[in-house]
Amino acid sequence: MTEVTLTHLSKSYDGRYRAVSDLSLTAPCGKITALLGPSGCGKTTVLRMIAGLLAPGDGEIAFDGHSILPIPAEKRGAVMAFQNHMLFPTMNVADNVGFGLKMRGVDKNTIRQRVAAMLELVKLPGFEKRRPNELSGGQQQRVALARALVVEPKVLLLDEPLSNLDAHLRNEMRDLIFSIQRQLGITTIFVTHDQEEAVILADQIALIFGGELQQVGPPEDFYERPLSIPIARFFGGVNFIPGHKWGAQVETAVGAFIPSCRSSQPDGPVMLTIRPENIRLCANGEEDRVNGRVLSHIYAGTHTRFKIATSDPDQSPLEVIADASLQHRICDGSPISLHLPPDKIWLMPR
Repeated sequence: MTEVTLTHLSKSYDGRYRAVSDLSLTAPCGKITALLGPSGCGKTTVLRMIAGLLAPGDGEIAFDGHSILPIPAEKRGAVMAFQNHMLFPTMNVADNVGFGLKMRGVDKNTIRQRVAAMLELVKLPGFEKRRPNELSGGQQQRVALARALVVEPKVLLLDEPLSNLDAHLRNEMRDLIFSIQRQLGITTIFVTHDQEEAVILADQIALIFGGELQQVGPPEDFYERPLSIPIARFFGGVNFIPGHKWGAQVETAVGAFIPSCRSSQPDGPVMLTIRPENIRLCANGEEDRVNGRVLSHIYAGTHTRFKIATSDPDQSPLEVIADASLQHRICDGSPISLHLPPDKIWLMPR
């Protein structure tokens, strides 16, 4: 297993546009790291620099502490599976999967055995003679994955591996990638703009905005402990309440709160955030409550999403995700009390 370390990595185009800026990151051995961010943020550029398809302007890329920058792409041990599959249309599945082994001079019998084993792994046994145009999009993606894995790389690089698939195929492929990675224990780095995909697949997420690394950590950190308002918004955070921190207490226009989550924020102006699914509708007699009025509600099948106006006219309505059945019991315009659990409140700079 291989640890990938990026140190102060930068890449500019034409000396003007800075695609990646001073990015430092470690992808742990045998784990899945997601490079997450909106389109054009530089995440694919990072992947291509690791693969050796682009040269960095500055910085270092190391495998297990050894620089790979002087090593050509084909000898790095990092294999990239592209978003558009890039299968050879004139070759059958077996020849596509075995192409890398053939280029390495592996004998035909070994190639045949390893190709068969790899197609078994990606759940395509018996597909050796088919052409790419005879395969579905999901099957082509599996062939591309098999082609990448058959050469037994140190590092697997996936560029938006699920973006071209329908929803049900995306779920199947996601489960397959996770299963294979756990089975082989290969260090995997993949690029995605989909938060759900990153959260489900990755052991570690690296969030990138505008070529700059914003936050790195396990998926739950981005929901429960975002470092900034833009990060919270990117992960679906919609509730932000300005306040002032005095010791353990935060005073706001809608009430005072004592968050139990550890926060490094110093005393002074702060922004309190809490996710919609963590706010609880409650009776008026309960402590730690915010009084409000129901502005609207939307039934979403598994839940109901409420917008609640607070007593502060300058405060944006709070969004609450509650049990779906409540849509029949709570009417628009009715008074309501909200409970903000102290262990679900998080503070950020304002």
